[in-house]
Amino acid sequence: MGQAYITGFCVCCPESAETMMADLREVGPTYFFAPPRIFETLLSTVMIRMEDAGALKRRLFHHFIAHAKRVGPDLLDGRPVSLLDRLWYRVGAALIYGPLRNTLGMSRIRVGYTAGEAIGPEIFQFYRALGVNLKQLYGQTEASVFITQQPDGEVRADTVGVPSPGVEVRIGPNGEVYYRSPGVFVEYYKNAEATAETKDPEGWVATGDAGFFEETTGHLRIIDRAKDVGRLKSGALFAPKYVENKLKFYPDIKEAVSFGHGRDYVTAFVNIDLDSVGAWAERNNIGYASYQELAAHPQVYAKVQAEIEEANRSIARDPMLAGCQVKRFLILHKELDPDDGEMTRTMKVRRRIIAERYGALIEALNSDAREVFADIAVTYEDGRTGRIAATLEIRDAAVVAVTPAQGIAA
Repeated sequence: MGQAYITGFCVCCPESAETMMADLREVGPTYFFAPPRIFETLLSTVMIRMEDAGALKRRLFHHFIAHAKRVGPDLLDGRPVSLLDRLWYRVGAALIYGPLRNTLGMSRIRVGYTAGEAIGPEIFQFYRALGVNLKQLYGQTEASVFITQQPDGEVRADTVGVPSPGVEVRIGPNGEVYYRSPGVFVEYYKNAEATAETKDPEGWVATGDAGFFEETTGHLRIIDRAKDVGRLKSGALFAPKYVENKLKFYPDIKEAVSFGHGRDYVTAFVNIDLDSVGAWAERNNIGYASYQELAAHPQVYAKVQAEIEEANRSIARDPMLAGCQVKRFLILHKELDPDDGEMTRTMKVRRRIIAERYGALIEALNSDAREVFADIAVTYEDGRTGRIAATLEIRDAAVVAVTPAQGIAA
């Protein structure tokens, strides 16, 4: 709102989560700010609709999107692109990218920002490939929002840019990010103890995030929340949010929770997206009566396994986090729910509570078990309580071999 007061632009908010897509098309914003969850939801909607489209339209979509991912970001940043690639991108813009941006309500966007938590690199790259000038913003309320920003021509999926003007950023001995600036908060209201824990006498504020500066570019790279970052027994770095964002790029995976600190390998719980997987099941004549039945179907497991293995190949290309590949997984028989305390109302995973509620499942994932019985208490919307029980299959996912040194030096 502060930006609107200074520059004089009109701020529009969606009427509700259900009307967001229609509201976006109606408003046609030129400046768009949303958390990663919104971009994930929009992308899932697009991919579900494309899977329901005809064979020719699907082929055109996947062909031109692949071309856009290769040359779109370079065009957006003004880097050299061959004449043939430019012409083919224009064809794609007429047939695919333009109509898609219009469907998403992003035809007029000059610049878009995402912040609040890490966005999956594949999701970020998808929007930039379409020609949407999406950038990552790193900030906090305590900083008057801005800490780092991505300058034009230096936008990347794996960093959050360089310090904003007037902001100093340093990395603590434990890898935590600290900052100070003229915009830093004075104190928490009537909470001197919390203020002292967050801000030191010299004005440096602890973000709670772990990160580092790239020596070659000066860009800040955020790994994960400092309290969540850990290491496998091998010493390889483990960043759960990084893994989960990789998995949630796939429309079939609505939520994922990964585990690995102090373990031999990384494991994961998966929640399927009922809309996406349900539409796929209908196209393939797979009958089901409930979320639980669909989640346990062997063909659904095979589909999710293939997506996890594709995510593993992507993770393996990151030298620092290659050890984070998911080796074993299961599909939960219920969706993680704020009413059960498993997620916040803003749909962020509550790791400690999940670890407590599903401890037996985590131990089974780290054993040789091929299945595990789960009996979980649930709270319904009307306040009633009950239990959902099922025997869950545990599957292995193929991982890419990495050298022992990968991830350890970070």
